[in-house]
Amino acid sequence: MTRLSDGSVRFLVAPASILAALALFGIAAPDFLTPDNGFSIASQIWVLALLAVGQMFAIAVRGFDISVGAVAALSGTLGVMAANALGLPALLLALPVGLACGTVNGWLVGHARFQPIVATLGTLLAVKGLALLVTGDGQAVPLTAGDTAGLAFDAVLGLPPLGWIALGCIAAAHVVLRHLVVGRRILMLGSNPEAVGLVGGRPARIEMSAYQLCGAFAGLAGALMAARAGAGLPTEGAGMELQSIAAAVIGGTALAGGRAQVWAVLAGASFVQVVLTGLNLSGVSPFFAQIAVGAVIIASGLMDTGLRFLLSGLSNPFQPKGTFR
Repeated sequence: MTRLSDGSVRFLVAPASILAALALFGIAAPDFLTPDNGFSIASQIWVLALLAVGQMFAIAVRGFDISVGAVAALSGTLGVMAANALGLPALLLALPVGLACGTVNGWLVGHARFQPIVATLGTLLAVKGLALLVTGDGQAVPLTAGDTAGLAFDAVLGLPPLGWIALGCIAAAHVVLRHLVVGRRILMLGSNPEAVGLVGGRPARIEMSAYQLCGAFAGLAGALMAARAGAGLPTEGAGMELQSIAAAVIGGTALAGGRAQVWAVLAGASFVQVVLTGLNLSGVSPFFAQIAVGAVIIASGLMDTGLRFLLSGLSNPFQPKGTFR
């Protein structure tokens, strides 16, 4: 069987899906293809985009993190508390909070050899409880240190300032993944774990780095979420872990590990946001949106299996794969 180029197919799925969604919702909802709606999507996408880029690092080492939504909520809430006490720049405390949560996940998965579902489910529950504990009753914590509405909603060259900040963070993720040793070893661990030791890498440490990056981006997403809302939202983030997985995988990140591209993941997040916005403008029940995201995840998994079949020439694309665990 003739082998196809992974990059020529996998990373084109998200852009093609965006074009299909734009055409579909342009017909179903007359207000969908308007400049105002375009700016609305462009201002809403960044929380999901940051979560999806972080999720990409975890998936690239054959794992995933279902705690990112709760980590973002806790990080944003603690960031708001710090900002109220110390000034608006302290909102960035959300980043080390997310990094700390990612370190816990990375240690459990990389060093203690927990399965990702067990480690991140435990973190999800613990972080949710901690967010409720620090706020007393789970109520929103108003951001009184300054007005961030302009940062979140005023257009500057087509994007709000927070959008440009998030885009800069995503560009930094691209540099990490493609140009730094840690990024190359994350991809190597996912695609060929046996080779990591040959170049002096430590698989457990590399896995921890992947989950630390995932947690750090969840922390950034929490800061962005708090700045947009003007408050810390300790109970927010539910469901975003699944949306982030869907965005990362539809953006070409291989569930089998070792294949990822930051800009394709951004396109995957854009696709998920376009679908959610289009369904809302079409008057579809919000419960159907959850079905749509679930269908995207399943379709992404089937796409990944099909691509592995085409690229490797397997006689049975659904045969069990060996793992390095």
